[in-house]
Amino acid sequence: MPSSSPGSSTPSLLAPQTADGNLIGLLSVGFYSLFTLLPSSHSLMVSWPWVAVWQVALVLPIIWLLWQLWFKPLSAFKLGSGLDWPIALLVIGLAISTLFAEFPNQAIWYSWAALGGVAAIYALCGWLRTSHQAVQVLKFQAILGIAFILVSLGMWLSQTYFPELDRLAALEPYGVSQQFNFGITSLRNWYPLGHQNYVAGYLVLVLPLLFGLAIADNGWQRWLWGSACFLGLVDLYTASSRGGLLALVATVAIALIIALFRAQLPRRLVLPTGCLILCILVATTLGNSRVRRPVLALLQGKTNNSELGYRIITNVIGWRIGIDHPFTGAAPGSVLQLYQKYRPYWAGREAELHFQLHSTPAQLWAELGLWGIAALVSIVGLLVWLTWRWSQQNSESWLAPTLVWSLVAGLFAYGLMGLTDYQLDTPAISGALIVDLVVLAKVYQPPNQQPLSKEPTNQSSSKVWVGLGIGLLLAITLWLVPVHRAWAISKQGFQHLERGNFDGFEAALTQANQLAPWEPYYPSMLAWTLGDFSYQTTGESSAALRNAAIEWFEKANAVAPYQEFGQSNLGWLLLQTKPDEAVKKFANAATLVPAKQGIFFGLGQALVTNGQPEEAADAFASEILRFPMVMTSPIWEITELSNIQGDVFSQLKNLYSQFLNDETALELKQYWQQMRGTLNWWQNNNIAATKDWQNFSTGQVLLKMSQSNPNITVQTLPEKIIGRSAMLAWIAPEERLPLFEKVSIQTQDQLPKLNATSPTTKLIEQLVTTMENSNSFNDWLKRNVIVSQPRSQRLGFGVLNRHIDGPHPSDYYTRVVNQQINLFFKSMFITSTWAPELDKTLQPFKNNLLKIISQS
Repeated sequence: MPSSSPGSSTPSLLAPQTADGNLIGLLSVGFYSLFTLLPSSHSLMVSWPWVAVWQVALVLPIIWLLWQLWFKPLSAFKLGSGLDWPIALLVIGLAISTLFAEFPNQAIWYSWAALGGVAAIYALCGWLRTSHQAVQVLKFQAILGIAFILVSLGMWLSQTYFPELDRLAALEPYGVSQQFNFGITSLRNWYPLGHQNYVAGYLVLVLPLLFGLAIADNGWQRWLWGSACFLGLVDLYTASSRGGLLALVATVAIALIIALFRAQLPRRLVLPTGCLILCILVATTLGNSRVRRPVLALLQGKTNNSELGYRIITNVIGWRIGIDHPFTGAAPGSVLQLYQKYRPYWAGREAELHFQLHSTPAQLWAELGLWGIAALVSIVGLLVWLTWRWSQQNSESWLAPTLVWSLVAGLFAYGLMGLTDYQLDTPAISGALIVDLVVLAKVYQPPNQQPLSKEPTNQSSSKVWVGLGIGLLLAITLWLVPVHRAWAISKQGFQHLERGNFDGFEAALTQANQLAPWEPYYPSMLAWTLGDFSYQTTGESSAALRNAAIEWFEKANAVAPYQEFGQSNLGWLLLQTKPDEAVKKFANAATLVPAKQGIFFGLGQALVTNGQPEEAADAFASEILRFPMVMTSPIWEITELSNIQGDVFSQLKNLYSQFLNDETALELKQYWQQMRGTLNWWQNNNIAATKDWQNFSTGQVLLKMSQSNPNITVQTLPEKIIGRSAMLAWIAPEERLPLFEKVSIQTQDQLPKLNATSPTTKLIEQLVTTMENSNSFNDWLKRNVIVSQPRSQRLGFGVLNRHIDGPHPSDYYTRVVNQQINLFFKSMFITSTWAPELDKTLQPFKNNLLKIISQS
């Protein structure tokens, strides 16, 4: 923590506390600690009033730096050893990219945050003069890390682990026996930062420091650091972050190699101890199924993994953005606005939208172009060279070598994580990085440039920078005032909405949009809410709400032209009154996210209303090709779409046959054959289905069950087939109730956040009743259907759009779902989130349709 050095001399007219600005420094440290320990801090940063608190935390290091600059010469703030140049490249890149930004206001917002981080580096550098201060800073960082670990483990155990164990225990009476599963995102330890990868990122920075202190210190403090290190490893395991676990293993392996050559301890002690620690870490890491599965898949040459695909997609997007803006970058904050414009069509349903690219190099390349890459490469290269140079010196180190190596290890581990994640917008992580960088910069300074204990004298040149800094601070403050007013007013508006005061909500969001017209969140949420209410009313009121929603969506799309959300939802609102315009909006959405559920279905409905039945049949076929379960929807029988159903299914069958004969996609041949068989079975063409389902065991049993008197018993029913519970319920009526209860629980169990501990009684009754009233199993699946009409919710909409004050919007597209198929046979209608080969096969057909539409 900031304090004056015991050995510092004091000029006669100036106390060191005055020059150091210790009070401002302590406030900066306080806010850094707050956002390290505050639950869900990364999300709260984009919620009012916490966004204002975050901005204060951002401004304090700038004020601290300006205060010190007033009393100290510029030389007191140099990192030295060439490390100032990468930061200079970064600042220049921020300025240039902001000047040429397509979205300048977002660029100013994020560049200002980056400048706050730069100011923190130099403010700490100006204050840090002695090794005693460095040790105190590192110990404070370690104590904060211990607090972080205790908060993280305590909150995870009390709010996730034990409640989940209780929930699983409550399911056992219904025959559902499961274990705690880290594969479910909501069960991983994301406390307190809001995401498990952020928790892991912070821990890989802190754990080496705790280990280094455990070696360098003695007495009770050694036990404190050592125990905290062990708890930190447990915390890292509960976060279940593959990047964090693998980065730590790699760091320990390299540290062991270095220790064998550099450690003063005997090798006969270092080697077995290090190998034991490494083996424990490797075994623990591979014991985590989230790590083990993708590692084994990669070793076997299997790359068709959705989470690996997620990283591939975001990196491709970063490359595409950067290659279009190589010399300026697209500017900070532009990723969210440009993401879907540069998103590849083969990404399917994976990584549909994000505000960052899950890779630090990709993020810097996309936003800052060559400036960002140059800054990154130069600072990494310099740190490597300076570490090597320092390790070769025989002179006494400014800091204990063990602590220096622990800082290097932390930066190395985090650097590995940074290849697959971007976390520099997280105050806890960026703060820890700043501490490590500044301390290492002081260590690496040559002896003749080492920080002095005496207080520097004033220089007029530094006061010029103070004047410029104050001017910039005032200009940014004037720019920020309406931004924060808009945020505060919108929060009031959303509170009005929760209380049912719709007029107050509309007035508040309208005013927020006037204050910050460049921010798409306010018009988007106002438009969506107006549109949502229009579906709940009738007559003139509905029309007025719909027209207002259309107007606001157009405003939102004007400032965020590459967002599928605004395009597709506007298409649904225009569907009945302006079908030709709706066609254009759906086509725009299909260009941005071609595999988004409902887009081609909406396009088909718009084309039907617009009098283009042939194109409509192709659009509906496109939807079913990507989401096969749509073929089972009752909507084809109960709406006006019954008139086009024959054309749609005929085109679909032709396409299945066409893809089957495509020699360029042989790996999908079995898939196409199975799906063509499914379509034939659904249309009761069992002879054709039999040919296509020769190698599909579930299909063969279904064909037998489709007969009037299926010759299948409980004993002859195969074990490993899709929908076995439903078939068993038909064959053994006395088992229907417990079977349906179990399936109901398992369906809810897919979303642990629902805390499902009992079956849905109404659904169970409907399943039993419809089965009792059906003449055949086929009749129960296809005609005596339980219908649900869900709407897909845009989960994470607020977080992704960097505003979490409003509600989660849902798509206007209402799906009409066959519940029997959805509950028991959903996995037969294969809908992969990540299926690049499938999307590559489908895209030419979709492109041809969109081309025809654009020319009509």
